[in-house]
Amino acid sequence: MGMNVNDIVSTLQAEKVLRKTPSGRPITEHAISVIDAILSDEKNYEAPAIQCLNCCIMLSSLLVPEGCVNCGGKDLTTNILQNDIL
Repeated sequence: MGMNVNDIVSTLQAEKVLRKTPSGRPITEHAISVIDAILSDEKNYEAPAIQCLNCCIMLSSLLVPEGCVNCGGKDLTTNILQNDIL
């Protein structure tokens, strides 16, 4: 069972402020702008959340059609567990 963007808002806010993924990897300026776009688009909070298996950043699945916007990784999952979020 995956999570929606609504479930990971606190993680998205922490990623933005700390400029780190939940695993401690740095977040690029481009990824910060994507996080800003996700947080400002409340009508899409019901969209599935997605996590990069490489850098562990969490984002909206609507904004990562070609892979991770942070590290470029192609291994993404919507199988995010409660223990994964902040």
